[in-house]
Amino acid sequence: MRFPKIRDNLVVRQFLVGRNLRALWKEKGRTKVMLELQKLKELAKEWRGKKVLVLGDLMLDEYIIGVAERISPEAPVPVILCEQRSYGAGGAANTAINLIALGAEVIICGLVGNDWAGEKLKQILSESGADITGILIDHSRPTTLKIRIVAQTQQVARVDVESRMLLNGSMEASLRGIARELGRGCDAIVVSDYAKGVVTSGLLSGLRELKGQTLLISGPKPKNIWHFAGFDYLSLNRSEAMASVNGVESFIEAGKKISSQLELQGLVITLSGEGCALFANGEQLVQLPALRVQVYDVAGAGDTFLAALTLGLVAGCDFVDAAKVATVAAAAVVRKVGVATTTVDEMLQLLKGAI
Repeated sequence: MRFPKIRDNLVVRQFLVGRNLRALWKEKGRTKVMLELQKLKELAKEWRGKKVLVLGDLMLDEYIIGVAERISPEAPVPVILCEQRSYGAGGAANTAINLIALGAEVIICGLVGNDWAGEKLKQILSESGADITGILIDHSRPTTLKIRIVAQTQQVARVDVESRMLLNGSMEASLRGIARELGRGCDAIVVSDYAKGVVTSGLLSGLRELKGQTLLISGPKPKNIWHFAGFDYLSLNRSEAMASVNGVESFIEAGKKISSQLELQGLVITLSGEGCALFANGEQLVQLPALRVQVYDVAGAGDTFLAALTLGLVAGCDFVDAAKVATVAAAAVVRKVGVATTTVDEMLQLLKGAI
């Protein structure tokens, strides 16, 4: 079989992985559950400086933190005395921040509104080291904003400002064009889909033109999952996988159907405290256990998992080892409160304690 000459022989590696992975990992006795410390160090060196395009639903997280002193005379709700306000990157922007924290170079492609929240989000991303060349302004929608109100460390309310309308034709064409152009020079394209209308079938069809030149990976929402046919790798949580396929009784059945029908190189279904299950060619490859850590907050852990999985793959390791890398990263981040990121050093420290 002849292959096109592309960077790092990506197509060749994906073909070999797809052909040999099931046979390699079918023998349970050969499956090493724990990622080796030296292996992680070597992979981190390989992925440092790799260029990744992140495309998807960009969000700004706002936290209003204070104390509840009394009940409002207007309604039976607490009155929160605000003591602190802070902002962070959410949605696809959080995936980008996670990639940067792990050592990748990131270009972001998406939409913000013509508003203060959009400017704030671009400022956060730029200061984090992201290239925001691909962020366009859509005057027809607001920047997606998630406002969390916290009192005495307890979240008491969340207010969402967003539009879920699909992109209009001209905006979709503009975003598809710039994503395709920016993606040509990247080692991977990560589509972070939160079903806010940005990730459309037309947008994805433009990205598929780059298949074989760059890795295509995503964390899709169930309503959009069938638009991702032909992508290389997908990552879903258990509930998303079950919601994606009608009439299935287990995540294993869902994983087999999704990986087969979408013709994926690999599918990961994360299982919270039970680890993650890997599928390819319509079959389950292996289920990896989670690292046992004290869990403080799972918010944003899916973005961390997706980011680390991507970097493991672009570093050249096989699908199973990439999922092990992602498992360590997710375990490191759930030990923190709030939407957070982790670093290679933190992952190494965690792994040292687990061995």
